[in-house]
Amino acid sequence: MANGICVYAESYNGELETVAAELVSAAKGLAETTKEKVQAIVLSDHAEELVKELDKLGVDEIYAVKADHDITLQDDAVSAAIAEMLKKIEPSAVLVPATPQGRSIFSRVAMRLGCGMTADCTEVLAAQREDGSFYIKQNKPSYGENVFVTILTKEGIYPQMMTVRPGVYAACEAKESGNANVKFFDDIKIEKSGVEILEELPAENTTDSILGAEVVVVGGRGVLEDDNFELLEKFAEKVGGAIGGTRPMVDSEMIPFNHQIGQTGLTIRPKICISFGVSGAIQHTEGIKDTNLYVAVNTDENAAIFGVADYGIQADLKEILENYLTL
Repeated sequence: MANGICVYAESYNGELETVAAELVSAAKGLAETTKEKVQAIVLSDHAEELVKELDKLGVDEIYAVKADHDITLQDDAVSAAIAEMLKKIEPSAVLVPATPQGRSIFSRVAMRLGCGMTADCTEVLAAQREDGSFYIKQNKPSYGENVFVTILTKEGIYPQMMTVRPGVYAACEAKESGNANVKFFDDIKIEKSGVEILEELPAENTTDSILGAEVVVVGGRGVLEDDNFELLEKFAEKVGGAIGGTRPMVDSEMIPFNHQIGQTGLTIRPKICISFGVSGAIQHTEGIKDTNLYVAVNTDENAAIFGVADYGIQADLKEILENYLTL
Protein backbone atom coordinates (compact mmCIF):
# COMPACT_ATOMS: atom_id res chain seq x y z
CA MET A 1 0.00 0.00 0.00
CA ALA A 2 1.27 3.49 -0.88
CA ASN A 3 2.80 5.23 2.11
CA GLY A 4 5.14 8.17 2.64
CA ILE A 5 5.40 11.85 1.69
CA CYS A 6 8.27 11.98 -0.79
CA VAL A 7 10.25 15.08 -1.78
CA TYR A 8 12.33 15.44 -4.93
CA ALA A 9 15.62 17.01 -3.84
CA GLU A 10 16.66 19.21 -6.74
CA SER A 11 20.37 19.95 -7.10
CA TYR A 12 22.70 21.76 -9.44
CA ASN A 13 26.45 21.29 -9.81
CA GLY A 14 26.54 19.15 -6.69
CA GLU A 15 24.71 21.71 -4.54
CA LEU A 16 21.30 21.13 -2.98
CA GLU A 17 18.80 23.77 -4.09
CA THR A 18 17.10 25.79 -1.34
CA VAL A 19 13.68 24.68 -2.53
CA ALA A 20 14.45 21.15 -1.27
CA ALA A 21 14.38 22.41 2.34
CA GLU A 22 11.11 24.23 1.59
CA LEU A 23 9.49 21.04 0.32
CA VAL A 24 10.70 19.12 3.36
CA SER A 25 8.85 21.70 5.49
CA ALA A 26 5.70 21.14 3.44
CA ALA A 27 6.08 17.36 3.72
CA LYS A 28 6.55 17.53 7.48
CA GLY A 29 3.36 19.60 7.74
CA LEU A 30 1.42 16.95 5.84
CA ALA A 31 2.98 14.14 7.86
CA GLU A 32 1.80 15.71 11.11
CA THR A 33 -1.71 14.76 10.01
CA THR A 34 -1.13 11.60 7.99
CA LYS A 35 1.56 10.19 10.35
CA GLU A 36 3.56 9.02 7.33
CA LYS A 37 7.32 9.08 6.97
CA VAL A 38 8.98 12.00 5.19
CA GLN A 39 11.10 10.71 2.34
CA ALA A 40 13.50 12.29 -0.14
CA ILE A 41 14.88 11.11 -3.47
CA VAL A 42 18.07 12.33 -5.10
CA LEU A 43 19.86 11.50 -8.33
CA SER A 44 23.29 12.95 -9.04
CA ASP A 45 26.91 12.25 -9.74
CA HIS A 46 27.42 13.89 -6.31
CA ALA A 47 24.82 11.69 -4.60
CA GLU A 48 26.88 10.89 -1.48
CA GLU A 49 27.43 14.56 -0.62
CA LEU A 50 23.80 15.44 -1.29
CA VAL A 51 22.56 12.60 0.92
CA LYS A 52 24.58 14.04 3.81
CA GLU A 53 22.99 17.45 3.30
CA LEU A 54 19.49 15.97 3.05
CA ASP A 55 20.01 14.03 6.26
CA LYS A 56 20.52 17.31 8.12
CA LEU A 57 17.00 18.40 7.13
CA GLY A 58 15.42 15.77 9.36
CA VAL A 59 13.81 13.47 6.80
CA ASP A 60 13.07 9.87 7.78
CA GLU A 61 14.20 8.10 4.61
CA ILE A 62 16.52 8.99 1.74
CA TYR A 63 16.63 7.08 -1.53
CA ALA A 64 19.45 7.79 -3.96
CA VAL A 65 20.81 6.86 -7.36
CA LYS A 66 24.42 7.70 -8.08
CA ALA A 67 25.04 8.73 -11.67
CA ASP A 68 28.35 7.97 -13.35
CA HIS A 69 28.19 11.21 -15.34
CA ASP A 70 26.78 14.75 -15.16
CA ILE A 71 23.00 14.49 -15.68
CA THR A 72 22.22 18.20 -15.96
CA LEU A 73 19.35 18.71 -18.42
CA GLN A 74 19.21 14.97 -19.18
CA ASP A 75 15.52 15.00 -18.29
CA ASP A 76 14.50 12.09 -20.52
CA ALA A 77 16.95 9.68 -18.89
CA VAL A 78 16.50 11.07 -15.36
CA SER A 79 12.70 10.79 -15.52
CA ALA A 80 12.94 7.11 -16.47
CA ALA A 81 15.18 6.44 -13.45
CA ILE A 82 12.91 8.37 -11.07
CA ALA A 83 9.86 6.45 -12.28
CA GLU A 84 11.65 3.21 -11.41
CA MET A 85 12.60 4.60 -7.98
CA LEU A 86 9.02 5.56 -7.18
CA LYS A 87 7.74 2.14 -8.23
CA LYS A 88 10.05 0.64 -5.60
CA ILE A 89 9.34 3.23 -2.87
CA GLU A 90 5.56 3.45 -3.40
CA PRO A 91 4.95 6.81 -1.68
CA SER A 92 1.43 8.15 -1.28
CA ALA A 93 2.51 11.61 -2.45
CA VAL A 94 5.42 13.25 -4.25
CA LEU A 95 6.24 16.95 -3.80
CA VAL A 96 8.19 18.48 -6.67
CA PRO A 97 9.61 22.00 -6.96
CA ALA A 98 7.74 24.07 -9.55
CA THR A 99 10.99 24.90 -11.30
CA PRO A 100 11.93 24.34 -14.96
CA GLN A 101 13.78 21.17 -13.94
CA GLY A 102 10.98 19.87 -11.73
CA ARG A 103 8.26 20.52 -14.31
CA SER A 104 10.24 18.99 -17.16
CA ILE A 105 11.26 15.83 -15.35
CA PHE A 106 8.07 15.03 -13.47
CA SER A 107 5.63 15.62 -16.31
CA ARG A 108 7.46 12.68 -17.89
CA VAL A 109 7.43 10.72 -14.61
CA ALA A 110 3.68 11.25 -14.21
CA MET A 111 3.12 9.95 -17.74
CA ARG A 112 5.19 6.84 -17.01
CA LEU A 113 3.33 6.15 -13.77
CA GLY A 114 -0.11 7.10 -15.07
CA CYS A 115 -0.80 9.24 -12.03
CA GLY A 116 -1.23 12.78 -13.33
CA MET A 117 0.29 15.87 -11.74
CA THR A 118 -1.07 19.15 -10.34
CA ALA A 119 1.07 22.12 -11.35
CA ASP A 120 2.16 25.19 -9.43
CA CYS A 121 0.53 24.63 -6.02
CA THR A 122 0.78 27.41 -3.47
CA GLU A 123 -0.59 25.29 -0.61
CA VAL A 124 -0.89 21.58 0.16
CA LEU A 125 -3.14 20.35 2.97
CA ALA A 126 -3.86 16.89 4.31
CA ALA A 127 -7.52 15.85 4.67
CA GLN A 128 -9.25 12.66 5.80
CA ARG A 129 -11.98 10.62 4.14
CA GLU A 130 -14.83 8.94 5.98
CA ASP A 131 -13.01 5.59 5.79
CA GLY A 132 -10.02 7.10 7.63
CA SER A 133 -7.70 7.32 4.63
CA PHE A 134 -5.88 10.55 3.87
CA TYR A 135 -5.59 12.63 0.73
CA ILE A 136 -3.99 15.94 -0.20
CA LYS A 137 -5.82 19.12 -1.13
CA GLN A 138 -3.69 20.73 -3.82
CA ASN A 139 -4.50 24.45 -3.85
CA LYS A 140 -3.42 26.81 -6.62
CA PRO A 141 -4.49 30.00 -8.40
CA SER A 142 -6.43 29.58 -11.63
CA TYR A 143 -8.53 31.40 -14.23
CA GLY A 144 -6.02 34.15 -14.80
CA GLU A 145 -5.14 34.14 -11.07
CA ASN A 146 -8.65 35.36 -10.21
CA VAL A 147 -9.62 32.41 -8.01
CA PHE A 148 -8.08 29.67 -5.89
CA VAL A 149 -8.98 26.12 -6.84
CA THR A 150 -8.54 22.88 -4.94
CA ILE A 151 -7.47 19.89 -7.01
CA LEU A 152 -7.75 16.31 -5.76
CA THR A 153 -6.11 13.23 -7.19
CA LYS A 154 -8.64 10.50 -8.03
CA GLU A 155 -9.14 8.12 -5.14
CA GLY A 156 -6.98 5.04 -5.41
CA ILE A 157 -4.44 6.65 -7.78
CA TYR A 158 -0.93 6.91 -6.33
CA PRO A 159 1.30 8.69 -5.95
CA GLN A 160 -0.50 12.00 -5.62
CA MET A 161 1.98 14.17 -7.50
CA MET A 162 2.22 17.94 -7.46
CA THR A 163 4.68 20.75 -8.13
CA VAL A 164 4.91 23.37 -5.37
CA ARG A 165 5.95 26.92 -6.07
CA PRO A 166 9.31 27.93 -4.57
CA GLY A 167 9.06 30.42 -1.73
CA VAL A 168 5.59 29.55 -0.42
CA TYR A 169 6.99 27.41 2.41
CA ALA A 170 9.76 28.50 4.74
CA ALA A 171 12.85 26.31 4.43
CA CYS A 172 13.36 23.99 7.39
CA GLU A 173 16.53 24.59 9.37
CA ALA A 174 19.39 22.17 8.90
CA LYS A 175 20.76 20.40 11.95
CA GLU A 176 24.29 19.21 12.68
CA SER A 177 23.33 15.70 11.67
CA GLY A 178 20.36 13.40 11.15
CA ASN A 179 19.44 9.76 11.42
CA ALA A 180 17.62 9.02 8.18
CA ASN A 181 17.55 5.52 6.75
CA VAL A 182 19.53 5.76 3.51
CA LYS A 183 19.22 3.40 0.57
CA PHE A 184 21.16 3.58 -2.70
CA PHE A 185 19.46 1.85 -5.62
CA ASP A 186 22.49 0.27 -7.27
CA ASP A 187 20.25 -1.64 -9.66
CA ILE A 188 18.79 1.54 -11.19
CA LYS A 189 21.00 3.09 -13.84
CA ILE A 190 20.59 6.44 -15.53
CA GLU A 191 20.78 5.55 -19.18
CA LYS A 192 22.29 7.62 -21.97
CA SER A 193 20.17 10.63 -22.79
CA GLY A 194 19.05 11.70 -26.21
CA VAL A 195 19.93 15.26 -25.22
CA GLU A 196 23.39 16.60 -25.97
CA ILE A 197 24.57 19.78 -24.27
CA LEU A 198 26.70 21.85 -26.60
CA GLU A 199 27.19 24.92 -24.42
CA GLU A 200 25.97 26.43 -21.15
CA LEU A 201 25.49 30.18 -20.81
CA PRO A 202 24.51 32.17 -17.70
CA ALA A 203 20.94 33.45 -17.66
CA GLU A 204 20.57 37.16 -18.39
CA ASN A 205 17.87 37.47 -15.75
CA THR A 206 17.64 35.32 -12.64
CA THR A 207 15.31 35.33 -9.65
CA ASP A 208 18.15 34.78 -7.18
CA SER A 209 18.46 38.50 -6.43
CA ILE A 210 14.79 38.70 -5.41
CA LEU A 211 14.37 35.39 -3.59
CA GLY A 212 17.48 35.96 -1.49
CA ALA A 213 17.24 39.74 -1.07
CA GLU A 214 16.70 41.27 2.36
CA VAL A 215 15.19 44.39 0.75
CA VAL A 216 12.82 44.27 -2.23
CA VAL A 217 11.43 47.34 -4.01
CA VAL A 218 8.15 46.63 -5.80
CA GLY A 219 6.62 48.68 -8.58
CA GLY A 220 2.96 48.70 -9.54
CA ARG A 221 0.90 50.31 -12.27
CA GLY A 222 1.79 53.78 -10.98
CA VAL A 223 5.43 53.24 -11.94
CA LEU A 224 4.51 53.01 -15.63
CA GLU A 225 4.03 56.77 -15.91
CA ASP A 226 6.68 59.28 -17.01
CA ASP A 227 10.21 58.44 -15.81
CA ASN A 228 9.04 56.77 -12.61
CA PHE A 229 10.69 53.45 -13.35
CA GLU A 230 14.06 55.11 -13.75
CA LEU A 231 13.57 56.74 -10.34
CA LEU A 232 12.57 53.35 -8.91
CA GLU A 233 15.78 51.78 -10.22
CA LYS A 234 17.90 54.52 -8.64
CA PHE A 235 16.04 54.16 -5.36
CA ALA A 236 16.53 50.39 -5.31
CA GLU A 237 20.23 50.83 -5.98
CA LYS A 238 20.55 53.37 -3.18
CA VAL A 239 18.82 51.16 -0.59
CA GLY A 240 20.52 48.00 -1.81
CA GLY A 241 17.27 46.36 -2.86
CA ALA A 242 16.19 44.03 -5.64
CA ILE A 243 13.38 45.12 -7.99
CA GLY A 244 10.14 43.19 -8.35
CA GLY A 245 6.77 44.16 -9.69
CA THR A 246 3.13 43.41 -10.35
CA ARG A 247 1.68 42.03 -13.56
CA PRO A 248 1.33 45.44 -15.30
CA MET A 249 5.10 45.88 -14.90
CA VAL A 250 5.68 42.57 -16.66
CA ASP A 251 3.10 43.24 -19.37
CA SER A 252 4.82 46.56 -20.12
CA GLU A 253 8.16 44.69 -20.36
CA MET A 254 9.77 46.90 -17.73
CA ILE A 255 10.73 43.79 -15.76
CA PRO A 256 10.98 40.14 -16.86
CA PHE A 257 8.31 37.64 -15.89
CA ASN A 258 10.63 35.95 -13.39
CA HIS A 259 10.56 39.16 -11.33
CA GLN A 260 6.76 39.21 -11.02
CA ILE A 261 5.51 38.83 -7.45
CA GLY A 262 2.16 37.26 -6.66
CA GLN A 263 0.00 34.19 -7.21
CA THR A 264 1.36 33.51 -10.68
CA GLY A 265 4.81 34.86 -9.92
CA LEU A 266 7.21 34.66 -7.02
CA THR A 267 6.53 34.39 -3.32
CA ILE A 268 9.15 36.38 -1.41
CA ARG A 269 10.14 36.67 2.27
CA PRO A 270 12.39 39.73 2.55
CA LYS A 271 13.08 41.61 5.75
CA ILE A 272 11.82 44.83 4.15
CA CYS A 273 9.48 45.34 1.19
CA ILE A 274 8.72 48.83 -0.14
CA SER A 275 6.05 49.20 -2.80
CA PHE A 276 5.26 52.16 -5.04
CA GLY A 277 1.98 52.51 -6.93
CA VAL A 278 0.75 49.01 -5.99
CA SER A 279 -3.02 48.80 -5.57
CA GLY A 280 -3.00 45.74 -3.33
CA ALA A 281 -4.99 43.14 -5.28
CA ILE A 282 -4.85 39.71 -3.65
CA GLN A 283 -3.23 38.29 -6.79
CA HIS A 284 -0.14 40.30 -5.83
CA THR A 285 -0.28 40.43 -2.03
CA GLU A 286 -0.30 36.63 -1.75
CA GLY A 287 3.32 36.81 -2.86
CA ILE A 288 4.46 39.20 -0.10
CA LYS A 289 2.30 38.20 2.87
CA ASP A 290 5.28 36.90 4.89
CA THR A 291 7.38 40.06 4.61
CA ASN A 292 8.78 41.16 7.99
CA LEU A 293 8.25 44.89 7.34
CA TYR A 294 6.07 46.25 4.55
CA VAL A 295 5.93 49.92 3.55
CA ALA A 296 3.51 51.09 0.84
CA VAL A 297 3.29 54.35 -1.09
CA ASN A 298 0.06 55.13 -2.97
CA THR A 299 -1.95 58.25 -3.78
CA ASP A 300 -5.29 56.53 -3.06
CA GLU A 301 -6.08 56.60 0.65
CA ASN A 302 -8.50 53.69 0.11
CA ALA A 303 -6.00 51.48 -1.71
CA ALA A 304 -6.19 47.86 -0.54
CA ILE A 305 -2.41 47.78 -0.10
CA PHE A 306 -2.72 49.91 3.04
CA GLY A 307 -4.62 47.05 4.66
CA VAL A 308 -1.60 44.82 4.12
CA ALA A 309 1.24 47.25 4.82
CA ASP A 310 2.76 47.86 8.23
CA TYR A 311 3.28 51.51 7.27
CA GLY A 312 1.44 53.40 4.56
CA ILE A 313 2.29 56.72 2.91
CA GLN A 314 -0.47 58.50 0.99
CA ALA A 315 1.56 60.48 -1.49
CA ASP A 316 2.70 60.71 -5.09
CA LEU A 317 5.43 58.11 -5.58
CA LYS A 318 7.45 60.42 -7.84
CA GLU A 319 7.61 63.07 -5.13
CA ILE A 320 8.71 60.51 -2.53
CA LEU A 321 11.38 59.03 -4.79
CA GLU A 322 12.76 62.39 -5.95
CA ASN A 323 12.96 63.71 -2.40
CA TYR A 324 14.75 60.60 -1.14
CA LEU A 325 17.25 60.58 -3.99
CA THR A 326 18.30 64.15 -3.19
CA LEU A 327 19.23 63.28 0.40
